[in-house]
Amino acid sequence: MTVGRRTLDPGAAARCAYRTVLEHDAVEPVSVAAAAALDDAVRRRVDAAGRHRRDVGVAILALHGPRAVDARRDVTTTLAALERDDLDVVVDPMLPPDPVARRHGAPSLLVADRRGDATTSWRPVDVHNHLLTDEGAGTLAVTTLGAPWPSAAVLEEGRRLRKGGVWRRDALRLAHHHRRLEALGHGGPGALCGVVDRSGALWWLALDAALDDRGAPLAQYDARFAERVALLEATEARAADPARPRPGAAWWHRECEDCPFAGHCHRTLEVGDDVSLVRFTSAADQALLRAHGVSTRRALAALDLGLVARGAAIDDEPAEPGEPTALSVGRRVRDAERLVRRARVEVAGSMLRLVDRDALDAHRRDVEIDFDMESYDNATYLWGALVTVRRETPGVHPGYRAFAEWGELDADAEGRLFARFFGWLAETVGAARAAGRTVGCYCFWEHAERAQMRRAMDAGVDGLPTEADLRAVLLDPLVDVHRLVTDQIQTAGPAGLKVVASAAGFSWRDDTPSGEASMAWYEAARGGDPAVTKAAVGRILAYNEDDCLATRALRAWLDGPARDLLDVEEARPADS
Repeated sequence: MTVGRRTLDPGAAARCAYRTVLEHDAVEPVSVAAAAALDDAVRRRVDAAGRHRRDVGVAILALHGPRAVDARRDVTTTLAALERDDLDVVVDPMLPPDPVARRHGAPSLLVADRRGDATTSWRPVDVHNHLLTDEGAGTLAVTTLGAPWPSAAVLEEGRRLRKGGVWRRDALRLAHHHRRLEALGHGGPGALCGVVDRSGALWWLALDAALDDRGAPLAQYDARFAERVALLEATEARAADPARPRPGAAWWHRECEDCPFAGHCHRTLEVGDDVSLVRFTSAADQALLRAHGVSTRRALAALDLGLVARGAAIDDEPAEPGEPTALSVGRRVRDAERLVRRARVEVAGSMLRLVDRDALDAHRRDVEIDFDMESYDNATYLWGALVTVRRETPGVHPGYRAFAEWGELDADAEGRLFARFFGWLAETVGAARAAGRTVGCYCFWEHAERAQMRRAMDAGVDGLPTEADLRAVLLDPLVDVHRLVTDQIQTAGPAGLKVVASAAGFSWRDDTPSGEASMAWYEAARGGDPAVTKAAVGRILAYNEDDCLATRALRAWLDGPARDLLDVEEARPADS
């Protein structure tokens, strides 16, 4: 009776629940836009992940010889391998679909876990091209690829799971594989699963234990997967009875930006001015907002910011019956003040001022030096600078300059490169000061540039500045344009350079400008083909110059058109 029943893939529990409905709706099929060609950044990420998986598989087969088998994603080969006592690792397995539990898919590897009672279970391991751990308070179990079985694991002190949600998605996928192996009779006691991350280490996670304040990933998976199965069954029931309403409901969140159904959901939510279109809230935030009657962007924008702020300040005090909605939202919704301001941007249709128009400060100077760096694998290969002379200054020449290293990028080369850049910068700043001119140095997101500077200064090569030199020449006149913007302007979402400068009217020459894409261009620049190298170098230099031009354009915008923006209080709509 279950033959032909649809099953869900390993990523289903980690994805949006409503996507399960849209993927399987036969009554009102939702068309998705044709897949666009991958841009350089995404293509590089996909290719790197594929290479990493292949490299790990090749290494396993080479290290373990006849005790490893390549199943080549074949179900028959995989099931036969799981019955053998002379195998330790199965590379590229494929498990049969389970129409009863509604699961399909397989991990990257299966590793034998042999216990003292002569029984063998198989542990799922996924290979991912991201780092799973970081330094910090904690202890994690790890093995090498040469001895990947759990019994060989050692406890590494001073390691923790990295911040962010990536490892949680990994854990949900592994829980899917664990449940599938259990159903086949090959799962072991507990829910021990592994991840080979970018470092090449195999980290073991006990998914039935609490790994953070959200609890055990296995319990989270079971609840999330059950929800998606229920939605799938309701969608199938609707196929049999089209009079039933489509189950579930859309809401806008971070995952939507890369979802093939994004266009459909956004259009649907726009019709009702749905509050989730204000970026970005969690499911819990959404539930709280709707429970307080705030279901539209306009309703959120209309809340009194003063009351919202007061609510945030007294969130540890008992609530009073009948208190204003704005006060209650401020008490309970995370980052409520910023959400209200972002809602006002959405309703107004443009960015808003956070300060009086006459108080806008663009930090203009007689001589302005915008600079930006490009890095690869955390090593900087390019420092670019754009000099703008707003008051004629002897010895200072306007225009863009690039200091680059296209050869071997070791610590000494990185240090010598920064010494060249800093020598030029010190000379330019010194000439401006000698002429009695004011000087400003500008970058976007100061922390990144300063971290790379200090990294380069650790090389110890000749010509590098001391900390005192750095402060005297650069840090005193340094202006972080990101902070300059966010302290004075409210955007609808994250205030990245591409987003803010584009909204201010600036455009890049490249169709797909991004720091990640520039890494792919750097790889091409070092590929050996002269024509390809020339084109890639030109693309990188143009991109770097445009980033410098963009920070200059933002200051010009702050010094002029931004004054005509509505003040965030002026943009408050009438109560709805």
